Amino acid sequence: MKVEKNKAVGTGEFETVDADVLINAYRQETDSGFLRSVSAIKVNEDGTVVIDAQRMTGHEGIFAGGDMLPGENRSSTIAIGHGKKAAKYINGYLMSNPYQKPDKHPTASFRKLHMWYKTEAPQREQNKLAPAVAVKNFEEIVSGLSEPEARFEAQRCLSCGNCFECDGCFGACPEDAIIKLGKGNRYKFNYDACTGCAVCYEQCPCHAIEMIPEPVNSTTDVK
Repeated sequence: MKVEKNKAVGTGEFETVDADVLINAYRQETDSGFLRSVSAIKVNEDGTVVIDAQRMTGHEGIFAGGDMLPGENRSSTIAIGHGKKAAKYINGYLMSNPYQKPDKHPTASFRKLHMWYKTEAPQREQNKLAPAVAVKNFEEIVSGLSEPEARFEAQRCLSCGNCFECDGCFGACPEDAIIKLGKGNRYKFNYDACTGCAVCYEQCPCHAIEMIPEPVNSTTDVK
């Protein structure tokens, strides 16, 4: 098999090998023939279809993702991501309220982090098969992490630029200007009470708080 312009092409050469187990892999393509009869849908030569910024095909109400779209990296992870994105646009379409993708705030750089916050989750080395054992079978060389182990490792995440509700700002504010909205809902700032002392900003470990001129509204959400 050879590769031409990032596409695998058969060479016409065949080889017979003995095997105990055979796993069929039917290429990373999709059968889009049924869409060719649908008006306004553009189908490419490789069977993929064209979508717009709302992830909708040329025919209103028909969306596409995963292997149905062109791209070199057609993995299950990519397909799951496409489904998550498409669901938002589909919901907006059905509700007659088009989904508007919110602007992302910049990821906080290391220099913007305030490292007073530390986790008790030292890195653990994953178990590995010894080379002499690994060459004898097709078992995973690196064992991976169980769910409890993965959750433990994730505790080291500093959530750069994203509030993870450490309550640092809530506890540090001398004016009680920060309103806690409950787990998962983060906080609001009461600017009528806020004096702009910046204590919340200075102690926020992940730079989820920015100091900006006071807006017209009296309250705002933590990003």
